[in-house]
Amino acid sequence: MSRYPLRIAGSIVGALTAIVSGLVGSGLITTDQGNATTGVITGLVTLLAAFGVVISAERKVTPLVDPRTRQGAPLVPAETAGDTLYRAAESRETGRA
Repeated sequence: MSRYPLRIAGSIVGALTAIVSGLVGSGLITTDQGNATTGVITGLVTLLAAFGVVISAERKVTPLVDPRTRQGAPLVPAETAGDTLYRAAESRETGRA
């Protein structure tokens, strides 16, 4: 998968639109056929680009349910200052250090 799925999608749309325009200009297809073809091409490539963005982004984010490292080890929350203060206050109340 490319790092730039939108750039690829834009290139594909540009190339296909240029081909359709050439076919209309040469008289091989009518203007209405060219417009319809361009609309279908744009819709399909936009849909594929959206999936490309999703796939690219999914690799860069950590899921909230069952987060894991790339090696498959579970991720655990780091101890924060609030956790440390809570544990210190709790140990004072119970008399344990």
